[in-house]
Amino acid sequence: MDAADATEYVEHRAMSLSAAEFELLCESVLTESLPPARFSVTAFRQDGGIDLDGRVSNPLLDVSLGVQAKQYDPSNTVGSPAIQRFQGALADTGCDTGTVITTSSFTTPAAESAERAGIHLVNGSALFESMVDLRVGVRRGGGQFEPDEGFWNLFGETDETSTVPSKRIPLANSFETLDAVLSAIGDTRGTKDDIVSSAGVSPRHADLYAGAGWILGFVHQEWPDEETHRQRRWSLTRSGARYIAYRTAGLNAEAEPLLLDGIRNAEIIERLAHPLSESESFGHSELVDFVESESELSRSSAKRRASSVGVWLARLPEVSVENGRGKRYVWNGN
Repeated sequence: MDAADATEYVEHRAMSLSAAEFELLCESVLTESLPPARFSVTAFRQDGGIDLDGRVSNPLLDVSLGVQAKQYDPSNTVGSPAIQRFQGALADTGCDTGTVITTSSFTTPAAESAERAGIHLVNGSALFESMVDLRVGVRRGGGQFEPDEGFWNLFGETDETSTVPSKRIPLANSFETLDAVLSAIGDTRGTKDDIVSSAGVSPRHADLYAGAGWILGFVHQEWPDEETHRQRRWSLTRSGARYIAYRTAGLNAEAEPLLLDGIRNAEIIERLAHPLSESESFGHSELVDFVESESELSRSSAKRRASSVGVWLARLPEVSVENGRGKRYVWNGN
């Protein structure tokens, strides 16, 4: 593909994303465009509000930035009322400046309102051209561009195999460590070094618990690019940001349902729920057998991961654990 074809390609892929995934895409583009900056999705969605917040901080500059991402059809232009609502949201949150990114375009009154308010506007053409320039969603090889399927597969990734990939089976059995790692991802640019430094965990645990957050739907990952030597980064999804906001505020009654939903939606737990409810209980050795049969893991690896799966199961109110001659997971749900 030449640059024009690559621009059309990233536009097509961006428009196929969900609204939440499009926000994560914008977060990726912004972070790549401003390497010293940190951007993340905001915890709560509000009409006219901030979808992404960020901070550009270096020895010469310290600016907080609010971003609104609008995934619109090209015929649906952004008007001045939307800019005015966004200006109010910036004032309410104390952001120094703001940017509105859209896949469409802006009306002339909207552009005039933004100029008066000091708000930067990014239309679809500028967004998609920037993606190509920054190699977000495409790679450069042999003088031409080619799709970066590894990047796009991170959005709504599905696996065609009948087995559960090992990366979708948790190897993380401490929810306290999970919370610390998620908080570190939210507070930093989300590289492994950032997580290790902020959460006080080992590099191995940084990967394992960030991966657990991904299984729960709390974390989005960005794989490194060998050409540009980018590190893999992790960033919070909106549900992850909301979960950590609740935990940080001590609102555990609000945070817990988000965690339970994430556990229930984990592929290995979804597959396990039906046979467990049918048999009414599983011994731990049966759980190991199940994990091994539903994946391509070796027996030893299945044992290690089954321990974490058991911890996740035990967190669910519909499952209880009996410790007699051997551990059993008992289904108490309807």
